[in-house]
Amino acid sequence: MKTLAKLLYVEADEEITDLVDRLRDLSLEDEVTFVVPDRARALQSPMSFRLLKRYADSYGKRVNLVSGDPRLQAMSLEAGVTAYPSLAAYDTGTEIHQPALVDEPPAPGAAPSTTAPASAEAGARVGGPGGVATLDRPRQASVVSAPPKKAPAPPKSPRPGPSFNSYRPYLIGAGALAILALLVGILYLPSATATLSVSGTAIKADVTLLGAPGTAAGSPDHFVTQAVNASELQSLPGTATGSKSIPAQPSVGEVTFTENCVFLCDSGTTTIPTGTSVSTTDGKRYTTNKAGTVASPRGSATVPVKAVTAGPDGNTGAHTITTIDRNRDFNLSVDNAQATSGGADPRTATVIQQSDIDGPRDVYAKDAVPRITDQLKTKAQGQTLVMVGNGVQATAKPDHNVGEEVSGFNIAIKVEGNGVAFDEKTVKQMLKSGLQHKLQSGAQLTSDVKLTYDAIDATTDGHVTLNGHASGFSIPVFLESNIRGHLKGMSPSKAHAFLQSLPNVVDARVTQSPFGLPWLPLFSSRISLKIQEVSGSPSS
Repeated sequence: MKTLAKLLYVEADEEITDLVDRLRDLSLEDEVTFVVPDRARALQSPMSFRLLKRYADSYGKRVNLVSGDPRLQAMSLEAGVTAYPSLAAYDTGTEIHQPALVDEPPAPGAAPSTTAPASAEAGARVGGPGGVATLDRPRQASVVSAPPKKAPAPPKSPRPGPSFNSYRPYLIGAGALAILALLVGILYLPSATATLSVSGTAIKADVTLLGAPGTAAGSPDHFVTQAVNASELQSLPGTATGSKSIPAQPSVGEVTFTENCVFLCDSGTTTIPTGTSVSTTDGKRYTTNKAGTVASPRGSATVPVKAVTAGPDGNTGAHTITTIDRNRDFNLSVDNAQATSGGADPRTATVIQQSDIDGPRDVYAKDAVPRITDQLKTKAQGQTLVMVGNGVQATAKPDHNVGEEVSGFNIAIKVEGNGVAFDEKTVKQMLKSGLQHKLQSGAQLTSDVKLTYDAIDATTDGHVTLNGHASGFSIPVFLESNIRGHLKGMSPSKAHAFLQSLPNVVDARVTQSPFGLPWLPLFSSRISLKIQEVSGSPSS
């Protein structure tokens, strides 16, 4: 008795390659039996049986066939494969050495024969004459005799209208077009995408780039820049809100000392020292703020004075200061040609404070700074703009200083910005070139490349320095045209195995559209190749 553990049931749509794969997978079996249904696609030609037999021999296996189809039995025996007509025959070990005869249908009008030669019945039994019959039941055969001829039917009258033969060229043309459309669809409509997941090696490069107006193109680390400027000036009224305590002020003025000697006069000069005290007849005292010299015998000197006591009481009229206190020169006199003034009581004055300047500046800058920024971007003409210094700034310059007592003042507010404009695409291409210089021979960058830079030392004349950083992954160079050319017409399983064998490939997928065929498109242009890096994001 045979064991069922070695039976393999063949599906109707399986190919011969599928049977070979299943045969190879049974590495521990010495004998394999295929149960094949009628019209099985895998075994429809003697070549298929010979191919199956060849692979079975190469794997060191004995292969059997179970099928009730005499045609499959005949091709099996021709290829050297043991055949069984049924599972029951397989279980009893009753194999076929010659396929059973296939009953032919009787000729039209013939009566089927009801008898069969005894020799045929005997030859159909196991161990019959000639040793060719192996079935455990007689092989059916039939003998037919020629049927009697029928009288010819009367000819039919022709039907009106065109005959079928007149449509035959159109039907043939329509069929040819349908076949042509099917071939075109099979050849040109299908497409495939091969996706490779490739393990990459992280690389990075730090590049310093210098920008300046008029830099010659082609320099590996220099690029062209443009200096841009925008500003506006506005004068606004300011209001003083600060307060300041002002002490009492002394009255001030000028006095003239005169020397007028008549008798016994000495020639020379008389010095009037600083702090000389003079006064009015009503007791208001003043001191000189500056020394003076009076010529003798006749001369004069005018010096400033201020009241000893602060306040409005120190103010006096002209020609009221006529006494020189502790005067020993009787020829020396004093007088004030103009009244003294400025004496005042203590008070609180309104003065300018810093917030009186900063407030109007900040209010104006709130709208002016964005406006100037937009002007700078417009002048940059779509290029990347790096601001100089702290960007757009607003400054205020009042016509009076902080702390001055004023009733009103004006503030000149200026909003200005400077920048350096350059083409960022050029800069990033230079950074990428710096990264590519670090690639080893036969390697290429993946699409996942990070390019960043920091701008420093930007000046109003258009100079700027960029500290660039480039990072990415390198993978082997894949000749996509060669890969696509190799894949065309290949089966999906073989295509996957080929892609998986490429260097650094950790995973490969093949997808077909709009429908899956047993082969990839026959034109390489209908195959696309996608390469993706799977090592993660580049290190910064």
